[in-house]
Amino acid sequence: PQQPAALRLQTARRPPTCARRRTARSRARARKMASASASSASASASASASSSSAPAPASVAADPSARSRSPRGRHLKKRRFFRRKSSRPPKENFLVLPQDDFEGEDEEKDAGAEPWPELSLLEQANQCLEAFPPQTGQARELLERALEAEPESFEALDTLGVLLSEEGEAEKAREVLLRSTKLRPEAGAEKFLYLAQLSAGAEALGHFTRGASILKAEFEALKAAAEAAGAERSTSASSSSSSTGPPPAAEATAAKASVERRLAPLRQQFAGVQASIAELYMTELGDEADAEDNCEAALAEGLAMHASSLELLTSMVAHRKIQGCADEAKAAALAAVAAVKSAIEAAEAESDEDDDDLMRPCAELPDEEAVAGLCRHLIDLEQTSEARELLVGLLERDEEDLRAWVLLGWCHVVEKDPETAKDCVKHGLRLVKQHGWESDDFKPELQKLLKKAQATAAAPKPLEAIEEEDE
Repeated sequence: PQQPAALRLQTARRPPTCARRRTARSRARARKMASASASSASASASASASSSSAPAPASVAADPSARSRSPRGRHLKKRRFFRRKSSRPPKENFLVLPQDDFEGEDEEKDAGAEPWPELSLLEQANQCLEAFPPQTGQARELLERALEAEPESFEALDTLGVLLSEEGEAEKAREVLLRSTKLRPEAGAEKFLYLAQLSAGAEALGHFTRGASILKAEFEALKAAAEAAGAERSTSASSSSSSTGPPPAAEATAAKASVERRLAPLRQQFAGVQASIAELYMTELGDEADAEDNCEAALAEGLAMHASSLELLTSMVAHRKIQGCADEAKAAALAAVAAVKSAIEAAEAESDEDDDDLMRPCAELPDEEAVAGLCRHLIDLEQTSEARELLVGLLERDEEDLRAWVLLGWCHVVEKDPETAKDCVKHGLRLVKQHGWESDDFKPELQKLLKKAQATAAAPKPLEAIEEEDE
């Protein structure tokens, strides 16, 4: 089923990033950092063997910024690590449309004219949200007008509530979404999931639970309808004597693949909700008597529907670490790594099928924040080779990913390679200076990383000296 247009608002704010748009410069820079520690791994094998049974460094495990962030909301939207306006000049091979084609559009909008007068107010609002860039102001005005004409339109309430939530107006979004839940409490899982994001503790758990039940009911209904349609097609194909169409086996395989494509978004969303429920029992509701059992139940229910969910496997790693089961945590982490690699390979294969479509979004690529959270767990578990491989992949997608550079530096610290870790700090400082206040939160992380890297160095240098040396 199609989601409301406002649910795609967050990913439509910026041009899609495709895996095939990798430059040789970004690949070389990322792999240079990764290969530096690989060459010194054999030299430090004896030193590492004596401490292989010891836990990860205290600064990595105890650092609050190095812990995995809450997966709540990953199933709703994707967030970049920091937002910035690109200062790079446009590429010459980009398609530039004549400005005359757009003359008069702004004057028409400023005059208050409806952009699509043949559509309803709700449909016009959805069109504004699907535009690039999204016309959020005009969409909000259209939705408010639609609610004035029909105050009990739950569709308009859902769309407006999601829009307000994405715009940061939490109180207004909460009020609008609660009105929608009273009008139609049995349908529309997204409003409950957004309400869960705007809530905490037991209240958030209640919203997540209701959203999960609606998603499961939609999944079962869609699956039953698709299976019934497939059975009907098989019966008609077997009874037909015509030989012009495809063989019944091939037709059945194609129909099954079509059904799975329709069920995949619901599987992924349901798995994300279960991961969020498990995270609640590991954090805010961790003091409850049955918190551990409820966390296990949420993880099991989610994995039963989507066994390769990155969010669920990462939550499983965190839960096993809390329980002190290091071997099971490593097994779950390696399974999550395999899921990430499989998703990237599938996205690249699909990308290669139509290489001329440069602006086609690669929606199948794993979420950057989820991959970064997995890398933190891998570093804590001393699985640094797997973490480095994933971080290099993140830097190939975006060489200015500051979080990936910080985590790559921690990999080199764990691998006893302080010089390469300091190179990561230098590159991170360049990015902090380039992006200013938008990346100031990473400066304390770089300071901690530098201190740990210099712990074994002969002549430690402060962060200011590193900055002056880099300049």
